[in-house]
Amino acid sequence: MSTLHRYADYLPTPIADQFPSPVRNRERIRPLTAGQFFADFYLEEENVINEGPLLKAGIGGTSLHLLTAQPLVVAFYSVNWNGYGDALIAELIAKHAAIEAAGARLLVLSSEGKKHFSQFNRQPLPFDVVRDVQHRIARKAGIYKESDPIWGRVAGVNADVPVPAVYLVTPSLEITYSFADVNLEHRFSADELLSVVDKQLAISA
Repeated sequence: MSTLHRYADYLPTPIADQFPSPVRNRERIRPLTAGQFFADFYLEEENVINEGPLLKAGIGGTSLHLLTAQPLVVAFYSVNWNGYGDALIAELIAKHAAIEAAGARLLVLSSEGKKHFSQFNRQPLPFDVVRDVQHRIARKAGIYKESDPIWGRVAGVNADVPVPAVYLVTPSLEITYSFADVNLEHRFSADELLSVVDKQLAISA
């Protein structure tokens, strides 16, 4: 984990105004937004945490492009978001049936591996969960950069993880819905996502 300015809150004296702020020199995260395209990515079988409707045992790896025959909801998750992460998983569990009924599928990408994930999520999950090793996919989504760590902005988050984000991706890999919470200040609403899914499928019908 990067230690860049990790203890900035404990400086004994304030920084003089004439010193340049290191924050200004950081390359900020820039989450993808609706209208942009998600870069294709590959999911290895050994990183599957929970097999749901999308992934089946023994199929080997697969790519984002092969998973988007239907609109695909891609949700990022970390146990290190604490209660925020719990609320996100609970919302996805509660609305998973509605997401599928609307004609979309759900893929959750976890910053943690299976053992760590399972320690905090012991209930059966109806959707696929895959580990995002070294935040490779989060980088593609623009929600993780070492130079702009979440622990530098959000109290209580002490791990080097991405910020929360949920995307709706079409078969062409275009993003038609985006939610990214850089400072963990807002709650993801599956109802807003579902309204976009309904509109998207109505247009394509």
